Amino acid sequence: MDLSLSGLAFSNLKHVLLPNFTYILVVHFLRYVLVKTNYWHVMMLFIYTRLSLLRMVVLFLPDPGPYCGKVCETMAKAELLVILEGGQPDLFLTYINKYNKKRKLTALEEAISELSHAQIDSVWSRLHSWVDHQLTLLVAEEDQEQGGSGDATEEQGNNAFAVQKHVNENIDTQEKRQEEGTTKDIEGDDSNCQESGGEKKQQEEIESQRELRGRGNRKGSHNEDSDGYKEKVLESIADFACIYLNTFKDADIYIPSKLLDMAVLLHGLVSVIGCDAQAAVVRLCEVWWGRRLDQCELLISNILLILVKTATCTTAQKKDVMRLWALQKVLKMIDLRNPECEAFTGQLVSCASATVFLSCDEGIKWLASLFLLQHSLIPCLHKGIKSVLPGCTKLQSAKYAQVYFRAWKLSQGETKKVIEEDCLQDLMHAAIHVDPLAGRLSVNLHHFLHHIHRHKRHHSVSTMIYSLYEPILWRSLKVANGLVRMNTIGLLCDAFPLSDATMTKEERSDLMERQYQAIVTLLTDPCHLVRITAVKGTFSVLSYYWLMLPSHIIKKIFQKLISELIHDASSSEVRMQVVKGLTYLLDSRDAVTFLMGVLPRVGEAFDDPSTNVRVAFIKLLLKVKATKFMRYWDIVSVEHLLHRLEEDRPVICQLLTQLLLNSFHPIHLDDQQLVQRSLVLMEENRAASRRFYQYASRKLELSDTVHFMLLLWLCLRSHVRIYQESSTCEEEVTVDSSQRGNSSSTPTFPHNKENASAAGKRSHTPLQGKDRLPDTDTDNGEGETEGNEEDDTEETEEGTPLDDPKVIGALLDTVVILWTTIAHKLALPQNFKYLNALRTKVARNMPTFFKFFKNNAEVSQTLLYLSSFLPRRTVPTLVGHCLSRLKTIQSEQESDDSYTTYINALCNWNRADDVLELASEWLEEGFKQGTVTNTKERRKSQRGVHFAEESTSTPQPLIALRLIRHILQHPLNKISTLEKYRHLLLDVTQNMSRVKDLISERLNNTEELSDMCSDQFLCECWAQYLSLVAVLHKPIEEQPPQSKKEDKEYDQAEEKEGSDGEHPDDLLFDSSTCVSECWDWASRVVTPVMSEDTGGGKRKSRSGEEGKAVTTSVMDSLITTSAHIIMTGAANTHAVYKMCADVYHLLNTDTTGAFWQKSLILAIEAHQYIDVYGRISEQSEEDQLIIPVDVVNSVVSCTCDYFKLHETIPKEMKVQSTTLANALVTLGQNYKENRVIMISNVVSTVMDLICWTIDKKQGVDLEVKKVDDLGECSSFLIEACRGRAKLSSAFMESVAEYITSILDTTSLLASTYLIKILAMDSGKISRYNLKEAVVALDSVMSKILFSTSPETKEDQVTNIYEKYGKSAKTILQDLKSSLGVV
Repeated sequence: MDLSLSGLAFSNLKHVLLPNFTYILVVHFLRYVLVKTNYWHVMMLFIYTRLSLLRMVVLFLPDPGPYCGKVCETMAKAELLVILEGGQPDLFLTYINKYNKKRKLTALEEAISELSHAQIDSVWSRLHSWVDHQLTLLVAEEDQEQGGSGDATEEQGNNAFAVQKHVNENIDTQEKRQEEGTTKDIEGDDSNCQESGGEKKQQEEIESQRELRGRGNRKGSHNEDSDGYKEKVLESIADFACIYLNTFKDADIYIPSKLLDMAVLLHGLVSVIGCDAQAAVVRLCEVWWGRRLDQCELLISNILLILVKTATCTTAQKKDVMRLWALQKVLKMIDLRNPECEAFTGQLVSCASATVFLSCDEGIKWLASLFLLQHSLIPCLHKGIKSVLPGCTKLQSAKYAQVYFRAWKLSQGETKKVIEEDCLQDLMHAAIHVDPLAGRLSVNLHHFLHHIHRHKRHHSVSTMIYSLYEPILWRSLKVANGLVRMNTIGLLCDAFPLSDATMTKEERSDLMERQYQAIVTLLTDPCHLVRITAVKGTFSVLSYYWLMLPSHIIKKIFQKLISELIHDASSSEVRMQVVKGLTYLLDSRDAVTFLMGVLPRVGEAFDDPSTNVRVAFIKLLLKVKATKFMRYWDIVSVEHLLHRLEEDRPVICQLLTQLLLNSFHPIHLDDQQLVQRSLVLMEENRAASRRFYQYASRKLELSDTVHFMLLLWLCLRSHVRIYQESSTCEEEVTVDSSQRGNSSSTPTFPHNKENASAAGKRSHTPLQGKDRLPDTDTDNGEGETEGNEEDDTEETEEGTPLDDPKVIGALLDTVVILWTTIAHKLALPQNFKYLNALRTKVARNMPTFFKFFKNNAEVSQTLLYLSSFLPRRTVPTLVGHCLSRLKTIQSEQESDDSYTTYINALCNWNRADDVLELASEWLEEGFKQGTVTNTKERRKSQRGVHFAEESTSTPQPLIALRLIRHILQHPLNKISTLEKYRHLLLDVTQNMSRVKDLISERLNNTEELSDMCSDQFLCECWAQYLSLVAVLHKPIEEQPPQSKKEDKEYDQAEEKEGSDGEHPDDLLFDSSTCVSECWDWASRVVTPVMSEDTGGGKRKSRSGEEGKAVTTSVMDSLITTSAHIIMTGAANTHAVYKMCADVYHLLNTDTTGAFWQKSLILAIEAHQYIDVYGRISEQSEEDQLIIPVDVVNSVVSCTCDYFKLHETIPKEMKVQSTTLANALVTLGQNYKENRVIMISNVVSTVMDLICWTIDKKQGVDLEVKKVDDLGECSSFLIEACRGRAKLSSAFMESVAEYITSILDTTSLLASTYLIKILAMDSGKISRYNLKEAVVALDSVMSKILFSTSPETKEDQVTNIYEKYGKSAKTILQDLKSSLGVV
């Protein structure tokens, strides 16, 4: 036995443990046992398997102190040497898995660094033999499994032969060295190692390798037989090799010959082994190449192929690309022209279409380097990039531009020419001729070329760009296709100025003039898309090259922009781009002086009918305001701005508020100027001031808003006090003070002390301190000087804006609006200080204001609503006042919305119950009037003893409905009422359900039930009842099982709630069940009435013509509510299917077409509900469910039947093709079967209508060129399909399928006629689909025999069908020639 490994291992332990006597004893004892005993092989296994015992001994022995780290390193070294000596690969696996971690890797590296060259040679000799053995077994097993089956296993057989050959060569080499007497010295720290031991060791290695070669396919243990075990061994050895190479970072690496042979062997068979082992081998070869070790060229070619495959797969990451870039120099070592490298070349080409290479600079460099390999590879790379450009983002297209530009910059000679002509010019040609309206390809190509154009400052680049554009650019500016001209002018402006460094000065001047004229000419191009692109490009050129452009060219351009294009009546987009261009040009300082004279001339664009143009113009004004070189009101007057603020849309008002904010609400000025400017705004335009402060509060801080509100309030208080004092002074002059005192002539108010004081200064600040909170003790007038009173009196004599009642109303409106917009912020706990300040100030002066403005109804209404923000206890009399005013509303005041103020105030005071109670009383009276129908009963009801009511008001059922509707429509009132008075709303709903009985009674009579219970009341009551049903949805929720303690707490909560009269179970309400009951009632009562004839038919209507209007209104409201319930998720699956069935039967009964649009909306909502919440899985064969698709098909069929009967369709459906299109898209989005069914039904309906028209007119009108002229119904159905790309494609597929099933001449003519019109008015139907339809028509035309189509003997009829056939042939020939079908 050779104990060199074990001896060296434990000799190292001796030096480490020498300072401690205990460690010395353990080490020498173990060494003695290993050397002297005859059972050395048993002890070797025992020592390794019990190595943890040694660690435990070391752990519990006295502290080794600073030698602990050294002990761990020596342990790793000793353990490694023992494992290799034992020849157990499975133990080596465990060892590598244990030490190949961050915490223990350092110990392993230190252990490796302490190995001598002799030990290193011994280690790698052992590992090399393991690798040879495992690879031989792996390849042999693969050969055995394949059975040598022909060409499929030829490559693997060659690999196996290569492995065996490599092993044999290694053995022969060692035998030859032994015969020649060349032995290798083994150096070690142990002096007992002899030279004879080394020779013996070499002999044993040779014998072991011979044994490996002899046993070949012999089976070993179960673990060693598995491929996974072999691959794990190879992986661990490769990982150990990486650790070995990385250990020597700064010093020279000692590379044993066995390590090099093993690395070459693994590299040659890297494609055969498994993934994990392959990854380890790849890492080893990467480290070898990165350190530039000996023979690194032999270990990289196969690795490059693997890394390329990894980087081009769909799961590739940025790190894979960076690893590949590290091997870029390897490409130069490979001859790609070799036929054996064809597969590798294909992998390199696939890199161009892998967008992961664009995620880092290394990937861009890699792609650029591929263009420089050889000429034949460039077209393939270019083709790969073109294939992915349509789906790229703008950023990715810019990255591809960097690839091309880098490759062009680094290339020379023929390669540069190929990149220019075959790549860049090809992309330029594609960018000019691509359809800009189809997909992202046009955007990506233009963005790609933009990043090429940005380098045009370099003379070589500008010359290259001009030379490539010159053959195709100028002729493309004059082609007939407007889209080509649009692309060309965009590229010209982006590449401007085109120049060639090789030209003379005169030639360059002519070239520039040519570009100027092209831009000016295309500004007035007939195609609006060209004009839009030309305007964009022109302003880009003006912004970057203002100083370079001649003055006459600038004047000519602006003459067209300001005089023509800004007033372009054909396209609002052109006008908007002009305004946006002016905004963009303001960033150019060189153009500012010129623009100062131009901008006042474009003020008319502020009144443009297009909202987008107005938005762009206000942004222009904001830019002018920000630049400060001119005043924005010099472009548009302030009065004009306020007028637009008063009437325009919210988006415009927000921008105008932002524009005028610093002018009318300068928060940086003092309070006096702030109030003055606000009063000026209110005096100038009251309505505009309301909109201004509505949006200004969103841009102000809460403290600033509250401070401004109190400023306005104190300003109004001062105004009232001044007038009160002036009137008092006048009375004192006219009346003797000795006979009448002030107390008898002036009413006393709760704050009489304040009324007797002066108004105070205008600059008084109501919010003081850090948070600018109001000081409620300093606003009572004490301490104010007489001088202030005199100043205020003088100001009053001169007159103030507050003398105008409209300004006072505007001031109060502003306070109310601001309070409303910040109410949600004031409700937060941290803002209670602001809320209390507002309430204190407002409540203190409210009685005075009510008395002072009692003759001004408008101001009183505003004060009333403002009082609703105050606590109810502070204004108790106003609550009764609001209720009394509501009770006195008469029917002639229905159109007056003044009662809404009272409702809002009462809801804010939590008195919505009083409103609901009043509405219930009025509804009850209306229902009673409806039940007493005949005159005799009415007289009888008027007899008897009655108590006289003090109130002279009469019940108003219609107004009661409006009261309830306003509560439910107002967002704040709705939330508070549902939360606090849900039980009252349920009672009102239960009471209103009686309207079904009244409607049933009305449908059995020809006249209205009564004046109070009119048809209008019944319809509105029914609609309001359904609205309440939808709003009050709160079904029973299944509760999880609870513990006894939770049950007890739940019972206590129920008792507590029950004591208040509101039991939780009483507040539950299932809307879907109620609506289903309404549908059942409507099916029994309403639907039969709809089928009755109101004319002279046999079955006349019982309710008359007005009764039909009632039934229409009832069913319309029911369908609308059903759709809302489904939309909000309040329905269940069974209810949804039932609603679809009811609507389906209603459509088959109705003959008016009043429910088509609402039915389509319900079908859309039902489909989405079923798609989310699932379908009914179990259904009987007898009861087939009606699905939303059936509803849509029923609408289409009803439309056709209605048109055949009336030769028109309802007016409201003519503009509702969008609703049908939405239904077709929604129901067929994820369900192709549904889409096919619906579109096929639409196509068959259209064909049926065209055939019906042909038979009616006995021919077709060949002068028709638009879909709208086909007929209202046909155009309605076709317009719904041809307006969207997916629907148009599905429509044409169904048309082609219909054509293949044609058997008669009329259908053939109808199909040909339809294709002819679609070819002239195609919408979004592609030319390809039209060609397919023409081909289908051509194939069907020859199969139909015109002589046998009509089954009749009359010559006249036969001639008609022959006429149809000739017309179809003529139209088909025209279609072939126009579409280019051969």
